[in-house]
Amino acid sequence: MWVYLLSEPGLYTVGFFDPKGKWHPDNDYDNRADAADRVHFLNGGKLR
Repeated sequence: MWVYLLSEPGLYTVGFFDPKGKWHPDNDYDNRADAADRVHFLNGGKLR
């Protein structure tokens, strides 16, 4: 499952944790809405 997290103030990173707990980043976004849209898409949702 893809998720986003606040990696720094004002920077949201999209990625996933593998079964061993290692973080695999996809991309960084400067706002939460864009990160949430990317996560939605990567988890099988339609583009908004």
